[in-house]
Amino acid sequence: RESICSVFGKIPTIAYILASMVIFIIVLFLTAGLLPPSTQIPQEYNYTNNTPPLLMHQKLLNDTEPSGPKAVHISLTESPTAIHIQFSTTNIGKPVVEIAAKDNPSDTKKYDGESTTYQASDMCVKNQSADSTKNFVPPGQLHTIKVTDLKVNTEYVYRAGISTGQGIRWGEYIEIRTSKPAGFIPPKSGNNSSIKPAITFLALADQGVANGTKHGDGAGQNVTRLITSLASNHTIESIHIIGDLSYADGSTQIWDKYMDMIEPFASRIPTMVAVGNHEYDYTRGDGSKKDGSGIKTNETFHPSWGGSGFHDEGGECGVPFAKRFAAPNNGNSIFWYSFEQSLVHTIMLSSEHNMTRGSAQYKFLEADLSGINRTITPWVVVELHRPMYNSEKYATQDAIGIAMRYEIEELLHLHHVDLVLSGHYHAYLRSCDGLYQEKCSNGGPQHVTVGTGGAPLDCDVQLFPNHYTKKFDEDHFGVGRVTIYNASALLFEFVALGEEVVDDFWILRQRN
Repeated sequence: RESICSVFGKIPTIAYILASMVIFIIVLFLTAGLLPPSTQIPQEYNYTNNTPPLLMHQKLLNDTEPSGPKAVHISLTESPTAIHIQFSTTNIGKPVVEIAAKDNPSDTKKYDGESTTYQASDMCVKNQSADSTKNFVPPGQLHTIKVTDLKVNTEYVYRAGISTGQGIRWGEYIEIRTSKPAGFIPPKSGNNSSIKPAITFLALADQGVANGTKHGDGAGQNVTRLITSLASNHTIESIHIIGDLSYADGSTQIWDKYMDMIEPFASRIPTMVAVGNHEYDYTRGDGSKKDGSGIKTNETFHPSWGGSGFHDEGGECGVPFAKRFAAPNNGNSIFWYSFEQSLVHTIMLSSEHNMTRGSAQYKFLEADLSGINRTITPWVVVELHRPMYNSEKYATQDAIGIAMRYEIEELLHLHHVDLVLSGHYHAYLRSCDGLYQEKCSNGGPQHVTVGTGGAPLDCDVQLFPNHYTKKFDEDHFGVGRVTIYNASALLFEFVALGEEVVDDFWILRQRN
């Protein structure tokens, strides 16, 4: 075989030059075609401070960009004029958010925030090789930015980015509406006889993500699609996930997959979370130093009456949960806190922590309930993962509910709490209204279990013959939709896949 040089030596000079140019062009063409998409910089990519107008609605870097923002989600703060925006990236840099009111796109503001991460050694399990953390993969950088000075009940557009030495890698533009302030009542619609609700929110628990485990068979994705569809008409003010979110049990990969799964709604609607046993419970390890909730004990709360109801869930001890989510600064981080929207005051509790009289959580609940102005927020909702009342025939779990009633039911009755939402049992159940000391119409709240977020349902279970159980459904995945119309009327609907309303009821109150 002759070499290229020996062949070209026989070609006239002009032909040689032309042939060389052709080969050069072909090589350039082939090289450009073989480059991976992530190395081909989009024309609109910003390497300077001269950013384009925010509302051009261009997608500067798509979701597949490995170093751009992923798992974007927002949550409420202690003020209706501020929100948390959180996301993750594979690379290190300064997290930034650019935001503008939708009707004034030229008036953009930028905010920066803080970054964190965690390792297997940060969790409570001493010997990671014996647990699901043996295949631990670091989660990358987890970013939190608090955006302030917003107008309430106003449409905004934002994008998250990561600033490095080569500029800012931006994510896509996302539209949101800021929260309705406490006491908000919708204006009357003139001659229109229909009544506009003051606020609507969704509630669910026990979701999971398709991961090949017993808790992840893919139904959680279907519930995510349901939530996204229900929220598409912009009437949902917040989404409450009441524990057992990802069922990661120490696996970062499952957490990452879950965060990506909920991004379609969590990036657009404030998503408020409560801790469940799968985010927190542990029976081994040094909790005095590593417990994500700051509890200084060697093990989590394991009362004698809890039996096997409090068991180890992979040794996370709340670390990934606390790193990935933010909450209003009025309780104990993400583990117990409260927030207000329109006519409702919501309290998030931890059924996995000590709530006995005199405990830190009990004192928080007592103070928070005492400080509510019922003329501004007449409705009070308490949410915690394990239910205080349920009728599924699991003796150990039932004992935990009885013990929680012994500790805090009197407080809920004293302060006229209207509704208690829970999960843990993978089914839907509602009690009678006014439930207190196992008696209906006795001045207590109504209790609803909505553990139908996607984890396998509790099929073919037996029920205790409790007179206070008014509806039980073990056949449908779905979410609770709570619509508050005014100070006196609340509508609860259990919405199953396909947007079918399987159960609904009203709570009516006569307010002083």
